[in-house]
Amino acid sequence: MTPPNAQLFRELHHHAEPLLLPNAWDARSAATYQELGFRAVGTSSAAIASTLGYADGEQMPFADLRFVVARICQAVQVPVTVDVEAGYSRDAAQVCANVAQLAELGVVGINIEDSVVRNGQRQLVPADAFAELLHQLKSHQAARGSDVFINARTDTYLLGTAQPLAETRQRAEAYEQAGADGLFVPGLTDLGHMRELSAATSLPLNVMCLPNLPSFDELQQAGVRRISMGNFAFEHLGRVHAAAMAKLRSEENFATLFR
Repeated sequence: MTPPNAQLFRELHHHAEPLLLPNAWDARSAATYQELGFRAVGTSSAAIASTLGYADGEQMPFADLRFVVARICQAVQVPVTVDVEAGYSRDAAQVCANVAQLAELGVVGINIEDSVVRNGQRQLVPADAFAELLHQLKSHQAARGSDVFINARTDTYLLGTAQPLAETRQRAEAYEQAGADGLFVPGLTDLGHMRELSAATSLPLNVMCLPNLPSFDELQQAGVRRISMGNFAFEHLGRVHAAAMAKLRSEENFATLFR
């Protein structure tokens, strides 16, 4: 069964203005984004894991992720897309089952990445293996009558591969043929590379917030269709909280909490 706002979420990737996607970590943050007028809400696996005391990289049990996502879906009416890292399993059938569980909660999209953490090191998965996983995900969704938007994340830039543009183009082609609905390239900040990638694939191009990321207008002109915030809003809030608590201790009063 496809949630009613699944088509809306797809359409948001094809507007003239890129979809600015904030990443939530709990029901409160998601509701705040909706109140501020954001058209959809994503999640950050790193942020959710941190709130529960886990490191990033699928250290958090999937059941914990599912619980938080359920609360987020109940807190908002806008489309919700979930960061599932590498699927929370190395078994394709289990990954499909995990995504199906999220779809049952009302989730309309996922990010799934082509890298895994092994022995503390993040490594790229071979492109053909990840493409096969995407194909199985799409087939499983079709069999269920579901229409989850699959945003294929490639970590070619994030991991500093030797020729990231060429590697990303090859992976984009394979992932598109496998049925991916979008292409997420965290770490990509070069406008020229963005233009080449957006011209080379029909998949909506998604980039991530970074200090040196070009302006929203420049990103739009380069063909970017979606801009994600990752866990940076969560990390910023943590710094604000720590600074407030430090000031409270130094001033020895609660005035800073009411300014």
